Amino acid sequence: MSVARATVLVVEDEALIALDLQSLLENAGYRVVGPASSAGAALKLLEQFVPDVALLDVDLGRSDVFGVANELAIRKTRFIFLTGHTMEVVPQAHRYRPLVSKPFLPHLVLRAVEDALADHRSSVRPNVA
Repeated sequence: MSVARATVLVVEDEALIALDLQSLLENAGYRVVGPASSAGAALKLLEQFVPDVALLDVDLGRSDVFGVANELAIRKTRFIFLTGHTMEVVPQAHRYRPLVSKPFLPHLVLRAVEDALADHRSSVRPNVA
């Protein structure tokens, strides 16, 4: 899957961070879905779009993103947590998922997205004997 066709769902409640992520991803050639500022808004976007990967802010103000993470996991969509917290705030079922710490460096976000896409490509590649 080429970068130009890859779609990234962004779930981030802080407007400036969301816009920064959107700009970063679009400038790198990704198509951005969202940003969604709440779990409910993200779930509505998932009714309309099938992202290749998602960036999920753990703390969405009055709620968290784990319902969205669960839905993405059911759909087998790769996702990356963004948080200023440690992995301890993430439910056990998702602790093996990638995490980018806030404040983040742009190249680390892009690398995490690239790694998630590469991992996805290798998991859907046909088994050739």
